[in-house]
Amino acid sequence: MRNPLRLLNLLLGLIAVLITAALAKTWVAPDVPIQSPVAKRSLQEAEAVAYNSTARPPLAQFDILLERNPFKQPPPMPVQPSSAPPPPPPLPTLVGTILVDHERRAILSDKGKANIYTTGQEVAGGIVTEIKEDRVIFKRGETVREITLKAAIESAAATPANVPAPVAVQSGAPDSGEIERRRQERLEMRQRRAAERATKGEQ
Repeated sequence: MRNPLRLLNLLLGLIAVLITAALAKTWVAPDVPIQSPVAKRSLQEAEAVAYNSTARPPLAQFDILLERNPFKQPPPMPVQPSSAPPPPPPLPTLVGTILVDHERRAILSDKGKANIYTTGQEVAGGIVTEIKEDRVIFKRGETVREITLKAAIESAAATPANVPAPVAVQSGAPDSGEIERRRQERLEMRQRRAAERATKGEQ
């Protein structure tokens, strides 16, 4: 009887020792968190993305963002050089002057076309302000120019055969008005012939 009881006591003591050892191991060992399968898979996917070069955006995209800085001031626009103003048109040429109803008029050639102008008329971008025997006062903008009858005088001097013979002076000394009138008639005849030759040459 004693042997079976002794064996039973030994067995119970062994069981008690094993239980005590298991409890002691549970108390001493650190708590290991139990992860769910879903959380474990999410963690693995995050780690795979962190180390996957194809999933991460390339660094070149960040360079583009740096280049396109929205807070950066745009560069100033280049200053375009101002173009030079066009040159003014050439001055008209005085071909001659004539008297029409006691009013002196000028024969001006502009761009190869000769026309008769009176005081105040516009030609070649300007205005004829005054007409004299052998010159014209021409105003364009703020500039006033004097156009002389050079071509007509040179043409008349080069063809003396066309100059009419001087009028014979009657007996008695003529007055100054008669002399001036005759001189004016000769000058107008020269200018008229020079104007006709210039007009025919342009045609």
